[in-house]
Amino acid sequence: MKRFGIVFMTVALLVAGGVSAQSVDEGLLNAVAYKPLPVGVSITVRPMDDSDENLILQKRIEGELKAQGYSVSGDGALILTFEPRDTVGAWSDAGRRSVLEFQYKSEEGIGGDNERLRLNLFDSAKGGVFNEGGAHGTSIVTASQYRIDATVDDRRNGERLWQAWATASRQQSDGATLTRSMVPVMVKNLGKTVRRQMFQLP
Repeated sequence: MKRFGIVFMTVALLVAGGVSAQSVDEGLLNAVAYKPLPVGVSITVRPMDDSDENLILQKRIEGELKAQGYSVSGDGALILTFEPRDTVGAWSDAGRRSVLEFQYKSEEGIGGDNERLRLNLFDSAKGGVFNEGGAHGTSIVTASQYRIDATVDDRRNGERLWQAWATASRQQSDGATLTRSMVPVMVKNLGKTVRRQMFQLP
């Protein structure tokens, strides 16, 4: 029954985090504390994969842990595992003016392939020979989103103690810089339960 409660809380936070309004200058943090973190034990930071960017992010997390007073070592009793992710924003190109259109159709049993070159005289949306159309250029529908997932497990018994995820939409900076900027607020809330906490990005 206790395990069901933990799962329900995690799912509820995931759903709540997904529907929150989030501007390009803000991030969103959610976290679940399953058990209190042991006091006075060291932490090992471990990426899900050892890409160059993840190794840089690992150093960033380790530095922030030390700044918050935690002990960091390669064989700590606690293991903080992290994984950055990104979701490319949706976009639509509604401004491509089409004047000549090539059409190809295979008509088996009727006379073979059929090729046709079509002159587009007028199109209210895209435009044609006699008009420019009503839509112009590429329009961004949703911004790219970056996310860090992190967990803390007890190496001694394999228990999951804490789980968190922070998300932010892409600003002027690149994705790697944006991901690193989410580390301080995540480490600051290590071991705590957090529900839809908005935070300002630098």
